[in-house]
Amino acid sequence: MCKMGVMRTTTRGLLLLLLTGFLAVGAGVMPASAHSRLISITPADGASLPASPTEVVLTFNEPIDPQFVTVRITDSEGGNVVGQDATAKGTKVTLAVSDPIAAGTYSVLYRVVSADSHPISGSTKFTVAGDPQAPPATTGTTSGTASGAATPTPTASSSVASPPAASAATGDNAAAPADEESGGTPIWVWFIVFAALVAAIGATFYAVRRDESQS
Repeated sequence: MCKMGVMRTTTRGLLLLLLTGFLAVGAGVMPASAHSRLISITPADGASLPASPTEVVLTFNEPIDPQFVTVRITDSEGGNVVGQDATAKGTKVTLAVSDPIAAGTYSVLYRVVSADSHPISGSTKFTVAGDPQAPPATTGTTSGTASGAATPTPTASSSVASPPAASAATGDNAAAPADEESGGTPIWVWFIVFAALVAAIGATFYAVRRDESQS
């Protein structure tokens, strides 16, 4: 009876340890898989725009804390080209571009904190193909007669550049960029830890049963 009591106590302890380990792994996996992430951004990463965007909109899968939102648009030299601050409402973060930006390649740098206090950061790029601040091209030289004013000169017409055909080929919406840094422990790590825990408990249980059978 004494041996049976010891064995039952040992078995219960092992089962309790296994259950505790399972709950601990589950508690670690759930937050890791529930972290916020970027779903889409406008302009899309790598987009080529015919003119300056009026805003940059980032959409996440969970609400974002409005107190911890940073979005910047920088030029090729790293200078900030937008003076406004981004705003967050629900799952969307918006940076207004009130002053049109000139032609060139720009980077969107973002860092936000989700409702579960998880930081998310990353960057995307877009290109403005046309210069929104350039004055409109004149079509001819005004003369004293109506016919002269209506007829453009060959020099003026040849100087008008048409926008690239591929400038609008890229859509505005895109999936989350590859360089997003969302942190968190990968799920497969937790499964390895859980498997190792089960193996250790199984080995201990087997050793106890073997000792009991030999005694």
